[in-house]
Amino acid sequence: MAQVAERPNPPKLVNNLSIQFPNFLSAAEVQQLEEKLEQFSNETSNQICIVIVDDLNGNDAATYATKLANEWGVGKKESNNGVVILIKPTQDNGGRDLFMAVGYGLEGAIPDLATKRIIDQELFPNLKAGQNFVALDRATNVLMQLAKGEINVKDYTRKPKKNNTFSAIIIIIVVIIFLLRMFKGGGGGGYTFGRGGRSIYWGGGGFGSGFGGGSWGGGGSSSGGGWGGFGGGGFGGGGSGGKW
Repeated sequence: MAQVAERPNPPKLVNNLSIQFPNFLSAAEVQQLEEKLEQFSNETSNQICIVIVDDLNGNDAATYATKLANEWGVGKKESNNGVVILIKPTQDNGGRDLFMAVGYGLEGAIPDLATKRIIDQELFPNLKAGQNFVALDRATNVLMQLAKGEINVKDYTRKPKKNNTFSAIIIIIVVIIFLLRMFKGGGGGGYTFGRGGRSIYWGGGGFGSGFGGGSWGGGGSSSGGGWGGFGGGGFGGGGSGGKW
């Protein structure tokens, strides 16, 4: 079993446990995120927990995030509605890494394709630019909107149409050029258009296939703040991650 960081007491939703990057977020940024996530938890019972660590102790990010969420008990036990955003900003021991784990009670609202899109569009670009607060603020905004149904998950995970529109325009132009050349009696020419792509690490460590489907044993506790603390939510293997 992976050895993970102990849950702070009292528990918090924004946890920078990094020694190498103590200023990954400023004190004001931590407070702003904490207040936003506490309010979200109070209003919906869904819990989003951010954890920043220096070392994954020899484990992949998916295993570490799931074990940590298990021991901390993120989300409510009766609804399994927790999300953990694990970030390792250090270059040593495997390089910079992250994983977004979703409790199985939220997998319908926040499927793997949605977490992958959030990572691609919100987390990776801003983390690479050193905009750590922007990355987490925007990522959590999307997560909250998806959890509340304010964003249609099918629309959000659908591939952008602008690429198809661009391809259609190119095809139309090629057809017009071909017709003009044909009417003018010119020789035929060949046109070849290719589309490139890229891939990112998704899942890993068998995480996409689940971890037994059982409920977590993490017990609930209460903090001294304005929210009720973690409640022992369960995760069934949803989420995605990668290195940047």
